Amino acid sequence: MISENFTVFLSTRNIIRKIVIDFDYYNESISAETDEKTINEESGNRDEISQFYEKAPASGAKTIRRIIIPERLMNAAVFGISEDGSTRSAKRLAWSKLLNVKQAYSGSAPFSTIDLSSIDYIIISGGYDNTVNNRLNSMIISLGKNPQLSEFRPDIIFAGSRLSLETARKELVKPGIRFSSMPNVLENNDYTGDEEFVAHNTLPAPRQTTLWEASGDINIEDITYTEALRKVSDVFCMKRSETVLSVLFTDDYSLLSHAERGAGITFFKNYAIPQQAETLSTEVFESVFNDLFIEKRTVFDENFQQDDVLALDDANREALLFEPDRIIGISLTDKIDFETFISRLSIPGVTHGTVYFLFDNQGIILAGMTMFLGGRIGNNPFLRGFFNTKDVRNGWLFIPYGRFRKGAPAVFIEKLENDRKEDIVLRWGEYRVFEIEPNSVVEINTAKGVFMTKDDPESTKKTIGTKKSSKTLIFDLREEMHVWK
Repeated sequence: MISENFTVFLSTRNIIRKIVIDFDYYNESISAETDEKTINEESGNRDEISQFYEKAPASGAKTIRRIIIPERLMNAAVFGISEDGSTRSAKRLAWSKLLNVKQAYSGSAPFSTIDLSSIDYIIISGGYDNTVNNRLNSMIISLGKNPQLSEFRPDIIFAGSRLSLETARKELVKPGIRFSSMPNVLENNDYTGDEEFVAHNTLPAPRQTTLWEASGDINIEDITYTEALRKVSDVFCMKRSETVLSVLFTDDYSLLSHAERGAGITFFKNYAIPQQAETLSTEVFESVFNDLFIEKRTVFDENFQQDDVLALDDANREALLFEPDRIIGISLTDKIDFETFISRLSIPGVTHGTVYFLFDNQGIILAGMTMFLGGRIGNNPFLRGFFNTKDVRNGWLFIPYGRFRKGAPAVFIEKLENDRKEDIVLRWGEYRVFEIEPNSVVEINTAKGVFMTKDDPESTKKTIGTKKSSKTLIFDLREEMHVWK
Protein backbone atom coordinates (compact mmCIF):
# COMPACT_ATOMS: atom_id res chain seq x y z
CA MET A 1 0.00 0.00 0.00
CA ILE A 2 1.51 3.32 -1.07
CA SER A 3 -1.38 5.61 -0.09
CA GLU A 4 -4.30 5.81 2.30
CA ASN A 5 -7.50 7.79 1.98
CA PHE A 6 -9.91 8.61 4.82
CA THR A 7 -12.72 11.03 5.59
CA VAL A 8 -13.36 13.02 8.77
CA PHE A 9 -16.21 15.41 9.55
CA LEU A 10 -15.88 18.55 11.68
CA SER A 11 -19.19 19.35 13.33
CA THR A 12 -19.46 23.02 14.35
CA ARG A 13 -22.31 25.33 15.31
CA ASN A 14 -24.06 25.59 11.93
CA ILE A 15 -21.69 23.81 9.57
CA ILE A 16 -20.64 20.27 8.83
CA ARG A 17 -17.25 20.23 7.10
CA LYS A 18 -16.12 17.10 5.30
CA ILE A 19 -12.34 16.66 5.02
CA VAL A 20 -10.98 13.95 2.75
CA ILE A 21 -7.30 13.31 3.46
CA ASP A 22 -4.98 11.38 1.19
CA PHE A 23 -1.64 10.26 2.64
CA ASP A 24 1.13 9.27 0.23
CA TYR A 25 3.45 6.87 2.07
CA TYR A 26 6.14 6.93 -0.62
CA ASN A 27 6.55 10.71 -0.75
CA GLU A 28 5.41 11.25 2.86
CA SER A 29 2.99 13.93 1.76
CA ILE A 30 -0.62 14.81 2.56
CA SER A 31 -3.27 16.35 0.35
CA ALA A 32 -6.80 17.25 1.38
CA GLU A 33 -10.14 18.19 -0.11
CA THR A 34 -12.90 19.92 1.86
CA ASP A 35 -16.63 20.34 1.41
CA GLU A 36 -19.21 22.01 3.67
CA LYS A 37 -22.90 21.78 4.42
CA THR A 38 -24.69 24.59 6.24
CA ILE A 39 -27.28 23.45 8.76
CA ASN A 40 -30.49 25.32 9.44
CA GLU A 41 -32.34 23.79 12.36
CA GLU A 42 -35.70 25.09 11.22
CA SER A 43 -35.55 24.21 7.55
CA GLY A 44 -32.74 21.65 7.39
CA ASN A 45 -33.41 18.64 5.16
CA ARG A 46 -32.53 15.51 7.12
CA ASP A 47 -32.21 13.37 4.02
CA GLU A 48 -29.75 15.86 2.53
CA ILE A 49 -27.73 15.91 5.73
CA SER A 50 -27.64 12.12 5.98
CA GLN A 51 -26.57 11.83 2.34
CA PHE A 52 -23.74 14.28 3.00
CA TYR A 53 -22.52 11.98 5.78
CA GLU A 54 -23.26 8.66 4.16
CA LYS A 55 -21.76 9.29 0.74
CA ALA A 56 -19.23 6.50 0.87
CA PRO A 57 -15.61 7.61 1.27
CA ALA A 58 -13.00 6.13 -1.04
CA SER A 59 -12.07 3.55 1.55
CA GLY A 60 -15.67 2.31 1.75
CA ALA A 61 -15.49 2.59 5.54
CA LYS A 62 -18.64 1.93 7.53
CA THR A 63 -17.55 4.11 10.44
CA ILE A 64 -17.81 7.89 10.23
CA ARG A 65 -15.34 9.82 12.35
CA ARG A 66 -16.73 13.14 13.48
CA ILE A 67 -14.94 15.75 15.60
CA ILE A 68 -17.41 17.66 17.78
CA ILE A 69 -16.77 21.38 18.21
CA PRO A 70 -19.42 22.88 20.54
CA GLU A 71 -20.84 26.37 20.27
CA ARG A 72 -19.58 27.50 23.65
CA LEU A 73 -17.40 26.52 26.59
CA MET A 74 -19.00 25.54 29.87
CA ASN A 75 -18.82 28.07 32.71
CA ALA A 76 -17.16 27.55 36.07
CA ALA A 77 -17.28 29.38 39.36
CA VAL A 78 -14.16 28.81 41.47
CA PHE A 79 -13.89 29.17 45.24
CA GLY A 80 -10.84 29.43 47.49
CA ILE A 81 -9.66 30.94 50.72
CA SER A 82 -6.95 33.27 49.44
CA GLU A 83 -6.67 34.88 46.02
CA ASP A 84 -2.98 34.06 45.59
CA GLY A 85 -3.35 30.58 47.04
CA SER A 86 -6.31 28.25 46.68
CA THR A 87 -8.43 30.47 44.43
CA ARG A 88 -5.59 30.66 41.92
CA SER A 89 -5.18 26.88 42.18
CA ALA A 90 -8.90 26.42 41.51
CA LYS A 91 -8.65 28.69 38.46
CA ARG A 92 -5.78 26.72 37.03
CA LEU A 93 -7.66 23.48 37.61
CA ALA A 94 -10.68 24.88 35.76
CA TRP A 95 -8.51 25.98 32.85
CA SER A 96 -6.94 22.52 32.68
CA LYS A 97 -10.47 21.14 32.22
CA LEU A 98 -10.99 23.72 29.43
CA LEU A 99 -13.71 25.49 31.39
CA ASN A 100 -14.46 29.20 31.22
CA VAL A 101 -13.75 30.73 34.63
CA LYS A 102 -16.76 33.03 34.72
CA GLN A 103 -16.62 33.86 38.43
CA ALA A 104 -13.91 33.60 41.10
CA TYR A 105 -14.38 34.09 44.83
CA SER A 106 -12.05 34.12 47.82
CA GLY A 107 -11.96 35.24 51.42
CA SER A 108 -15.28 36.10 53.02
CA ALA A 109 -17.50 36.53 49.96
CA PRO A 110 -21.28 36.15 50.54
CA PHE A 111 -21.34 32.59 49.21
CA SER A 112 -24.97 32.04 50.20
CA THR A 113 -26.21 34.81 47.88
CA ILE A 114 -23.91 34.75 44.85
CA ASP A 115 -25.49 34.31 41.43
CA LEU A 116 -25.16 30.76 40.06
CA SER A 117 -27.66 31.11 37.21
CA SER A 118 -25.08 30.76 34.40
CA ILE A 119 -22.70 28.33 36.15
CA ASP A 120 -22.20 24.76 34.91
CA TYR A 121 -19.38 23.82 37.30
CA ILE A 122 -18.24 24.78 40.79
CA ILE A 123 -14.62 24.10 41.77
CA ILE A 124 -13.55 24.38 45.41
CA SER A 125 -9.99 24.50 46.70
CA GLY A 126 -8.40 25.44 50.00
CA GLY A 127 -6.58 24.24 53.11
CA TYR A 128 -3.93 21.60 53.65
CA ASP A 129 -4.61 17.91 54.03
CA ASN A 130 -3.14 17.56 57.52
CA THR A 131 -4.79 20.62 59.10
CA VAL A 132 -8.44 21.35 59.88
CA ASN A 133 -9.41 24.60 58.16
CA ASN A 134 -12.41 26.29 59.73
CA ARG A 135 -12.54 28.99 57.06
CA LEU A 136 -12.89 26.38 54.33
CA ASN A 137 -15.64 24.59 56.27
CA SER A 138 -17.48 27.88 56.82
CA MET A 139 -17.21 28.69 53.14
CA ILE A 140 -18.67 25.29 52.20
CA ILE A 141 -21.54 25.64 54.67
CA SER A 142 -22.35 29.14 53.39
CA LEU A 143 -22.32 27.96 49.77
CA GLY A 144 -24.59 25.05 50.69
CA LYS A 145 -27.22 27.54 51.86
CA ASN A 146 -27.38 29.21 48.45
CA PRO A 147 -30.90 28.47 47.08
CA GLN A 148 -29.64 28.59 43.49
CA LEU A 149 -27.51 25.51 44.14
CA SER A 150 -30.64 23.32 44.09
CA GLU A 151 -32.28 25.41 41.37
CA PHE A 152 -29.52 25.29 38.74
CA ARG A 153 -27.69 22.18 40.00
CA PRO A 154 -24.13 22.84 38.79
CA ASP A 155 -21.68 19.96 38.95
CA ILE A 156 -19.19 20.26 41.79
CA ILE A 157 -15.49 19.39 41.88
CA PHE A 158 -13.93 19.42 45.34
CA ALA A 159 -10.14 19.75 45.25
CA GLY A 160 -9.41 21.07 48.73
CA SER A 161 -8.28 19.64 52.06
CA ARG A 162 -9.29 16.03 52.51
CA LEU A 163 -10.29 16.88 56.09
CA SER A 164 -13.11 19.03 54.66
CA LEU A 165 -14.30 16.49 52.09
CA GLU A 166 -17.08 15.03 54.24
CA THR A 167 -18.31 18.54 55.09
CA ALA A 168 -18.48 19.26 51.36
CA ARG A 169 -20.41 16.06 50.67
CA LYS A 170 -22.88 16.78 53.48
CA GLU A 171 -23.53 20.42 52.60
CA LEU A 172 -23.31 20.44 48.80
CA VAL A 173 -24.60 17.11 47.54
CA LYS A 174 -28.22 17.75 46.62
CA PRO A 175 -30.63 15.99 44.23
CA GLY A 176 -29.49 16.33 40.62
CA ILE A 177 -25.96 17.54 41.48
CA ARG A 178 -22.94 15.49 40.43
CA PHE A 179 -20.20 15.69 43.05
CA SER A 180 -16.62 14.54 42.45
CA SER A 181 -13.42 14.91 44.45
CA MET A 182 -9.82 15.28 43.37
CA PRO A 183 -6.48 15.46 45.20
CA ASN A 184 -5.79 18.79 46.89
CA VAL A 185 -4.53 21.03 44.05
CA LEU A 186 -3.09 23.51 46.53
CA GLU A 187 -0.60 20.87 47.62
CA ASN A 188 0.13 18.81 44.52
CA ASN A 189 -0.30 21.44 41.76
CA ASP A 190 -1.62 18.75 39.43
CA TYR A 191 -3.22 20.65 36.57
CA THR A 192 -2.58 18.09 33.86
CA GLY A 193 -5.60 17.72 31.64
CA ASP A 194 -7.73 14.65 32.29
CA GLU A 195 -9.05 14.06 28.78
CA GLU A 196 -11.57 11.43 29.78
CA PHE A 197 -13.01 13.79 32.39
CA VAL A 198 -13.12 16.66 29.91
CA ALA A 199 -14.71 14.59 27.18
CA HIS A 200 -17.48 13.10 29.30
CA ASN A 201 -18.15 15.85 31.79
CA THR A 202 -17.30 19.37 30.68
CA LEU A 203 -18.36 19.59 27.05
CA PRO A 204 -21.83 20.68 25.95
CA ALA A 205 -23.17 18.71 23.00
CA PRO A 206 -23.51 20.70 19.76
CA ARG A 207 -26.93 21.01 18.20
CA GLN A 208 -26.13 18.86 15.17
CA THR A 209 -26.01 15.63 17.15
CA THR A 210 -29.80 15.76 17.50
CA LEU A 211 -30.46 16.46 13.82
CA TRP A 212 -29.66 13.07 12.41
CA GLU A 213 -28.39 9.68 13.49
CA ALA A 214 -26.68 7.33 11.09
CA SER A 215 -28.50 4.33 9.71
CA GLY A 216 -27.94 0.91 11.18
CA ASP A 217 -25.17 -0.11 8.77
CA ILE A 218 -23.06 3.01 9.41
CA ASN A 219 -21.58 3.95 12.77
CA ILE A 220 -20.66 7.45 13.95
CA GLU A 221 -17.53 7.65 16.09
CA ASP A 222 -17.63 11.04 17.82
CA ILE A 223 -14.31 12.52 18.93
CA THR A 224 -14.19 15.61 21.11
CA TYR A 225 -12.19 18.56 19.87
CA THR A 226 -10.26 18.56 23.15
CA GLU A 227 -9.13 14.99 22.54
CA ALA A 228 -8.02 15.85 19.01
CA LEU A 229 -6.27 19.07 20.08
CA ARG A 230 -4.34 17.36 22.84
CA LYS A 231 -3.28 14.67 20.39
CA VAL A 232 -1.92 17.43 18.11
CA SER A 233 0.37 18.61 20.92
CA ASP A 234 1.25 15.05 21.83
CA VAL A 235 2.34 13.75 18.42
CA PHE A 236 4.19 16.93 17.38
CA CYS A 237 6.16 16.82 20.64
CA MET A 238 8.49 14.21 19.24
CA LYS A 239 11.58 14.14 21.44
CA ARG A 240 12.50 14.37 25.09
CA SER A 241 12.71 17.94 26.42
CA GLU A 242 10.70 19.30 23.49
CA THR A 243 7.73 21.61 23.97
CA VAL A 244 4.78 22.21 21.63
CA LEU A 245 1.92 24.69 21.82
CA SER A 246 -1.26 23.93 19.86
CA VAL A 247 -3.93 26.60 19.50
CA LEU A 248 -7.47 26.11 18.20
CA PHE A 249 -9.31 29.27 17.14
CA THR A 250 -13.09 29.43 16.71
CA ASP A 251 -15.39 32.44 16.33
CA ASP A 252 -16.39 32.44 20.00
CA TYR A 253 -13.45 30.96 21.93
CA SER A 254 -9.89 29.67 21.62
CA LEU A 255 -8.14 26.75 23.27
CA LEU A 256 -4.47 26.13 24.02
CA SER A 257 -2.81 22.80 24.69
CA HIS A 258 0.86 22.85 25.73
CA ALA A 259 2.90 19.64 25.79
CA GLU A 260 6.33 19.06 27.27
CA ARG A 261 7.96 15.69 26.83
CA GLY A 262 9.99 14.35 29.74
CA ALA A 263 11.51 10.98 30.47
CA GLY A 264 8.84 8.54 29.34
CA ILE A 265 5.90 10.88 29.95
CA THR A 266 4.37 13.99 28.39
CA PHE A 267 3.04 16.79 30.58
CA PHE A 268 0.10 18.85 29.36
CA LYS A 269 -1.23 22.27 30.28
CA ASN A 270 -4.53 23.50 28.90
CA TYR A 271 -6.12 26.91 28.75
CA ALA A 272 -9.51 28.15 27.57
CA ILE A 273 -10.02 31.70 26.26
CA PRO A 274 -13.79 32.43 26.15
CA GLN A 275 -13.37 35.44 23.89
CA GLN A 276 -14.50 36.21 20.37
CA ALA A 277 -11.80 35.86 17.73
CA GLU A 278 -11.93 39.48 16.55
CA THR A 279 -11.16 40.76 20.06
CA LEU A 280 -8.12 38.57 20.65
CA SER A 281 -4.91 40.55 21.06
CA THR A 282 -1.26 40.05 21.88
CA GLU A 283 -2.03 41.34 25.38
CA VAL A 284 -4.57 38.54 25.85
CA PHE A 285 -2.01 35.90 24.98
CA GLU A 286 0.61 37.55 27.17
CA SER A 287 -1.78 37.20 30.11
CA VAL A 288 -2.48 33.59 29.16
CA PHE A 289 1.22 32.75 28.97
CA ASN A 290 1.73 34.27 32.41
CA ASP A 291 -0.99 32.02 33.79
CA LEU A 292 0.28 28.93 31.95
CA PHE A 293 3.99 29.19 32.56
CA ILE A 294 4.49 31.35 35.66
CA GLU A 295 3.71 30.28 39.21
CA LYS A 296 3.66 33.54 41.17
CA ARG A 297 5.60 32.67 44.30
CA THR A 298 3.94 33.69 47.54
CA VAL A 299 4.16 33.03 51.25
CA PHE A 300 0.71 32.44 52.69
CA ASP A 301 -1.14 30.52 55.32
CA GLU A 302 -4.62 29.43 54.33
CA ASN A 303 -5.75 29.99 57.92
CA PHE A 304 -4.78 33.67 57.73
CA GLN A 305 -6.68 36.54 56.13
CA GLN A 306 -6.01 37.71 52.59
CA ASP A 307 -3.97 40.65 53.93
CA ASP A 308 -1.46 38.17 55.35
CA VAL A 309 -0.51 36.85 51.91
CA LEU A 310 2.94 38.15 51.01
CA ALA A 311 4.54 38.03 47.57
CA LEU A 312 8.17 37.00 47.52
CA ASP A 313 10.65 39.46 46.12
CA ASP A 314 11.06 38.41 42.50
CA ALA A 315 13.49 41.12 41.44
CA ASN A 316 16.04 38.46 40.61
CA ARG A 317 13.54 36.16 38.89
CA GLU A 318 14.51 35.36 35.33
CA ALA A 319 12.26 37.03 32.79
CA LEU A 320 9.61 34.82 31.27
CA LEU A 321 10.73 33.59 27.87
CA PHE A 322 8.53 31.44 25.70
CA GLU A 323 10.59 29.33 23.31
CA PRO A 324 8.62 26.27 22.15
CA ASP A 325 10.02 23.92 19.56
CA ARG A 326 6.78 24.11 17.57
CA ILE A 327 3.58 26.14 17.49
CA ILE A 328 0.59 24.58 15.73
CA GLY A 329 -2.24 26.95 14.81
CA ILE A 330 -5.63 25.60 13.70
CA SER A 331 -8.16 28.26 12.74
CA LEU A 332 -11.82 27.47 12.14
CA THR A 333 -12.70 31.15 11.81
CA ASP A 334 -11.94 33.64 9.06
CA LYS A 335 -11.15 36.19 11.80
CA ILE A 336 -7.78 34.48 12.39
CA ASP A 337 -5.63 34.23 9.26
CA PHE A 338 -1.94 33.38 9.07
CA GLU A 339 -0.68 36.93 9.68
CA THR A 340 -3.00 37.33 12.68
CA PHE A 341 -1.87 33.98 14.09
CA ILE A 342 1.80 34.97 13.92
CA SER A 343 1.22 38.44 15.37
CA ARG A 344 -0.86 37.19 18.31
CA LEU A 345 1.67 34.56 19.33
CA SER A 346 4.69 36.87 18.85
CA ILE A 347 4.61 38.57 22.23
CA PRO A 348 7.12 41.41 22.77
CA GLY A 349 9.72 40.48 25.35
CA VAL A 350 8.20 37.01 25.80
CA THR A 351 8.32 34.95 22.57
CA HIS A 352 11.91 34.19 21.58
CA GLY A 353 14.18 31.77 19.82
CA THR A 354 13.70 29.63 16.73
CA VAL A 355 10.20 28.21 16.47
CA TYR A 356 8.82 25.90 13.79
CA PHE A 357 5.19 26.69 13.02
CA LEU A 358 2.32 25.13 11.12
CA PHE A 359 -0.88 27.02 10.33
CA ASP A 360 -4.01 25.23 9.16
CA ASN A 361 -7.16 27.19 8.30
CA GLN A 362 -9.23 24.20 7.19
CA GLY A 363 -9.03 21.78 10.12
CA ILE A 364 -6.82 19.29 8.25
CA ILE A 365 -4.40 18.79 11.14
CA LEU A 366 -7.27 18.32 13.58
CA ALA A 367 -8.91 15.79 11.28
CA GLY A 368 -5.60 14.01 10.75
CA MET A 369 -5.34 13.26 14.46
CA THR A 370 -8.06 10.63 14.08
CA MET A 371 -5.38 8.44 12.48
CA PHE A 372 -3.38 8.50 15.71
CA LEU A 373 -6.41 8.20 17.98
CA GLY A 374 -7.38 5.10 16.08
CA GLY A 375 -3.88 3.65 16.37
CA ARG A 376 -3.78 2.94 12.66
CA ILE A 377 -0.29 4.17 11.74
CA GLY A 378 3.03 5.15 13.29
CA ASN A 379 3.75 8.76 14.09
CA ASN A 380 6.74 9.89 12.07
CA PRO A 381 5.77 9.25 8.41
CA PHE A 382 2.34 10.83 8.78
CA LEU A 383 3.72 13.80 10.73
CA ARG A 384 6.28 14.49 8.03
CA GLY A 385 3.37 14.57 5.62
CA PHE A 386 2.09 17.74 7.31
CA PHE A 387 5.47 19.38 6.80
CA ASN A 388 5.27 18.58 3.10
CA THR A 389 1.70 19.54 2.25
CA LYS A 390 0.73 22.69 0.39
CA ASP A 391 -2.56 22.79 2.33
CA VAL A 392 -0.81 23.68 5.61
CA ARG A 393 1.43 26.73 5.78
CA ASN A 394 4.66 26.03 7.63
CA GLY A 395 8.11 27.38 8.28
CA TRP A 396 10.21 29.07 10.97
CA LEU A 397 9.86 32.12 13.16
CA PHE A 398 13.24 33.59 14.19
CA ILE A 399 13.39 35.97 17.16
CA PRO A 400 17.09 35.73 18.04
CA TYR A 401 18.87 36.51 21.28
CA GLY A 402 21.40 39.32 21.41
CA ARG A 403 21.90 42.93 22.39
CA PHE A 404 19.66 45.20 20.34
CA ARG A 405 21.61 47.81 18.37
CA LYS A 406 19.37 49.50 15.83
CA GLY A 407 20.78 49.28 12.31
CA ALA A 408 23.59 46.90 13.22
CA PRO A 409 23.85 43.60 11.26
CA ALA A 410 22.15 40.70 13.07
CA VAL A 411 21.51 37.90 10.55
CA PHE A 412 23.20 36.94 7.26
CA ILE A 413 21.19 34.88 4.75
CA GLU A 414 22.43 33.04 1.69
CA LYS A 415 19.51 31.86 -0.45
CA LEU A 416 19.83 29.43 -3.37
CA GLU A 417 16.49 29.40 -5.16
CA ASN A 418 15.70 28.44 -8.76
CA ASP A 419 19.44 28.19 -9.46
CA ARG A 420 19.85 31.81 -8.37
CA LYS A 421 21.96 32.79 -5.37
CA GLU A 422 21.09 35.82 -3.26
CA ASP A 423 22.89 37.25 -0.20
CA ILE A 424 20.80 39.21 2.32
CA VAL A 425 21.79 41.13 5.45
CA LEU A 426 19.13 41.67 8.12
CA ARG A 427 19.66 44.44 10.69
CA TRP A 428 18.32 45.06 14.18
CA GLY A 429 14.98 46.83 13.90
CA GLU A 430 13.75 44.96 10.79
CA TYR A 431 10.82 42.60 10.30
CA ARG A 432 11.13 40.44 7.18
CA VAL A 433 9.09 37.59 5.71
CA PHE A 434 10.55 35.29 3.04
CA GLU A 435 8.54 32.81 0.98
CA ILE A 436 10.98 30.10 -0.06
CA GLU A 437 10.13 28.01 -3.10
CA PRO A 438 10.36 24.18 -3.19
CA ASN A 439 13.74 22.58 -3.89
CA SER A 440 15.64 25.54 -2.44
CA VAL A 441 18.36 25.87 0.18
CA VAL A 442 18.77 28.68 2.71
CA GLU A 443 21.89 29.18 4.84
CA ILE A 444 21.40 31.36 7.93
CA ASN A 445 24.27 32.74 10.01
CA THR A 446 24.12 35.19 12.89
CA ALA A 447 26.40 38.13 13.67
CA LYS A 448 28.77 38.03 16.62
CA GLY A 449 26.88 37.96 19.92
CA VAL A 450 23.60 36.89 18.29
CA PHE A 451 22.15 33.42 18.93
CA MET A 452 19.12 31.59 17.56
CA THR A 453 18.26 29.73 20.75
CA LYS A 454 18.71 30.45 24.43
CA ASP A 455 21.84 29.33 26.29
CA ASP A 456 23.33 27.71 23.19
CA PRO A 457 26.57 29.34 22.04
CA GLU A 458 26.59 27.06 18.99
CA SER A 459 23.19 28.23 17.70
CA THR A 460 24.69 30.67 15.23
CA LYS A 461 23.85 28.92 11.98
CA LYS A 462 21.07 26.89 10.39
CA THR A 463 20.55 25.26 7.01
CA ILE A 464 17.04 24.85 5.61
CA GLY A 465 16.21 22.66 2.63
CA THR A 466 12.64 23.01 1.39
CA LYS A 467 12.53 19.80 -0.66
CA LYS A 468 9.13 19.52 -2.38
CA SER A 469 7.24 22.09 -0.30
CA SER A 470 7.52 25.84 0.14
CA LYS A 471 8.45 27.36 3.51
CA THR A 472 7.79 30.71 5.14
CA LEU A 473 10.70 32.24 7.07
CA ILE A 474 9.96 35.13 9.43
CA PHE A 475 12.70 37.21 11.04
CA ASP A 476 11.51 39.53 13.82
CA LEU A 477 14.32 41.90 14.85
CA ARG A 478 12.10 44.76 16.04
CA GLU A 479 13.19 46.64 19.15
CA GLU A 480 10.00 45.87 21.12
CA MET A 481 10.62 42.12 20.75
CA HIS A 482 13.94 42.45 22.53
CA VAL A 483 12.93 44.38 25.63
CA TRP A 484 12.70 41.95 28.56
CA LYS A 485 9.45 42.04 30.50
